[in-house]
Amino acid sequence: MKCKVGKICGGCAYLSKSMEEQASIKKAQVEELAQRNHLKLRVGDVLTAKNTTHYRNKVIVGFAKNKGKVYSGLYAAKSHRVVACQNCMMHPDIVNKIIVKIEELVSSMKIELYNEKTRTGLLRHVLIRYAHKTDEVMVVFVTSKKMFPSRRNLVNALVKEFKEIKTIVQNVNPRNTSIVQQDETILLYGDGMITDELCSLKISFSNRSFYQIHSEQCEVLYDMARKMCDLTKTDTVLDTYCGVGTIGLTLASSCKSVTGVEINPEAIENAKLNAKQNNIKNVKFISMDSTRYMMEAKKFRNHYDVIILDPPRAGTTKDFIEASTSLQPKKILYISCDPKTMMRDLVMFRQKGYMTNKIELVDMFPFTEHIESICVLTKREIGNVNKKNYKR
Repeated sequence: MKCKVGKICGGCAYLSKSMEEQASIKKAQVEELAQRNHLKLRVGDVLTAKNTTHYRNKVIVGFAKNKGKVYSGLYAAKSHRVVACQNCMMHPDIVNKIIVKIEELVSSMKIELYNEKTRTGLLRHVLIRYAHKTDEVMVVFVTSKKMFPSRRNLVNALVKEFKEIKTIVQNVNPRNTSIVQQDETILLYGDGMITDELCSLKISFSNRSFYQIHSEQCEVLYDMARKMCDLTKTDTVLDTYCGVGTIGLTLASSCKSVTGVEINPEAIENAKLNAKQNNIKNVKFISMDSTRYMMEAKKFRNHYDVIILDPPRAGTTKDFIEASTSLQPKKILYISCDPKTMMRDLVMFRQKGYMTNKIELVDMFPFTEHIESICVLTKREIGNVNKKNYKR
């Protein structure tokens, strides 16, 4: 696949490779990681995506000037230099069109761009979220300060031209940090959320809540999770790092109850709404750090038949692993967006007697180096693992 800025943009490392080549490379990398960590397990073939372009439902662009002209784009690899890349092939068409319009408006309204070196200026980023099934769009203006001149005219111009835009918010980020969004969000238009459809459920989310980047592949991943859990109507499920509740809600009809835990209070409010609008009554959601909750569960000797974790790229913690295994669940389902930290954590799980003999791979990020991995762990006697389970 050809891209004018493919060699300098930091977005897609595998543009020159076919999907088969990408799958082979990603599988080999995970196998190497397993061997390096002395984990005897099989790595399944990568489940590749049907839609490999225009799939990203979350897009973040920076802004810069060239000879006085405002342009937007992604960052060059390992830098904060903005590379102009209009009509990116990974972005939905409507998102590309909105970005072009925002460029025009920022320029005509003379909105000052933020300068990281001098820490002056206003507009830091624009973040756009897109719901593929419903065609709804959220626009987030990330600014360095609360005062935002021309924002009313900016909002009016955007919603007039794009009926797909259902909400617009301003996120205030005054800090000297590479983290895009901070805590303060100001509603400019709509109700601050958009709604998508996922696994036949209505799923609403706000600007700072986690939602998988490739919606179609997310459904593939969650179907695999459902099969691996193999729940019964008497099972109780703990869904940690639950975000807006998507995994737990898709499993709720197959079990007795689901408890979802997430540190982001906005995501928990989204999760509660998602349960309500889908008429799912056997779930509850708690706003708490997942490790802290797990340690509390250990203290009070709570019982869960299945524990699910889908942590951020950094993986989970030693305390989480010690506490979760002490509860002796029948299964622990681990979903990861970084095989390196997953392997590190699987070593610690193994030390506590919980092991897996196979990892499955789902390509949520075509043309990038990233891969999503999923496995189910069960308790075994470490000295009596049946070696035939590890034959390739």
